[in-house]
Amino acid sequence: MRINWSKTLLFFISIMSIGILYASNFKNKTRIINEVKVSINPKSDYFISADSVRSLVHEIISYYKDSVDILKIEKLIDSNTYVEKSQVFKTVGDQLKIVVKQKTPIARIITSDSIFYLDKNSNFMSLSYLHSVEVPIIFGYTELSDLDYLTKISLMIKNDDFLNERISQIFINDKQNIGLKLRGYKTIVEIGDSKSLENKVKNLKAFYNRAFKKDEIGKYKKLNLQFDNQVVGIK
Repeated sequence: MRINWSKTLLFFISIMSIGILYASNFKNKTRIINEVKVSINPKSDYFISADSVRSLVHEIISYYKDSVDILKIEKLIDSNTYVEKSQVFKTVGDQLKIVVKQKTPIARIITSDSIFYLDKNSNFMSLSYLHSVEVPIIFGYTELSDLDYLTKISLMIKNDDFLNERISQIFINDKQNIGLKLRGYKTIVEIGDSKSLENKVKNLKAFYNRAFKKDEIGKYKKLNLQFDNQVVGIK
C-alpha cells in the first residue's frame, strides 16, 4: 500500500496547529493581569483620574484574566458620579483595558445645603477637585423642579454662542417659572415655562441687539418673554 505523504504531512500539521492554538489560548486565559490601562474621554478636563479608576476596581479584579467579570467591573465604574459610560476589554497580553467616558456638566446647582453639577442627560455629578467648569449657576432648585426643562435650557445656553456669552445664572421661583440673569447686568429675563422656548430666545436676541446699540440694556430690571412674539421690558 502506497502512503500518501502529502496528506499525512498535512494531517500532522493540522494537529500541531490545533495544539499550538489550544496551548496559546490556555496560556492567555491563565495569564496574570499585571497592568490595568485606563483611558479617559474627553482627553482633557479630567473630573476623575486614571489612578482613581484603578483604585475603584482593584478589589474586584481577579489576577487571572479568565476569571475577570467584565460586566461587574463596568457596573462598578458606571456607578461613579463622574462617569457616563465605561467599557472594559481583555487584551491579548497581560493587560486589562478600561475606557471611561466622563459626564458633561452643563450647569451648577446651588441649594441651601449642597452644590453639584447637572449633566447633559439630566443626571447629577459631584464637584471635582481635579477640574472646575464655568457653566450657568442654577438657584432655587427643589425636588419639584423640572429637570428635563432645566437640561433643555442649560444645553441651549451651552450650544448657543449668544446665550453662552451673556447668561450667567438661572433662577427658579416658587411657581417653578424660569428666569435668566444677563451677565454684567442686574437684568432678569423671565422666560416662564417651556412653551415656544426657541421663539422666546429669538425675540430676546432681537430685543437685546436693539437695546445694546442704544446702550439701554442696563436700564431694564426685567425682560418678560412670556407673551407671544414680544418682549416686555420693565425699567
